Amino acid sequence: MWIIALVAFVVALSRVGRIGPFAWDPAWRTRRAALCAPASPSDQAERILARRLADGDLTVDDYYERLSLLQSR
Repeated sequence: MWIIALVAFVVALSRVGRIGPFAWDPAWRTRRAALCAPASPSDQAERILARRLADGDLTVDDYYERLSLLQSR
């Protein structure tokens, strides 16, 4: 009996992709859509800057200078 429950749990978890509200929750789709929404261009630019700093393409001073320019716009 517990094996059937475990299999059902694994199947449900694989369909949802995480532990949390399942499809019968009316607000589930809107919350998931909000989490998957594309980032704004400024967020993407900041991530690119952070990645370039991590890769060593930018110095710390260059990073903060460019970040302040992005945030001032």
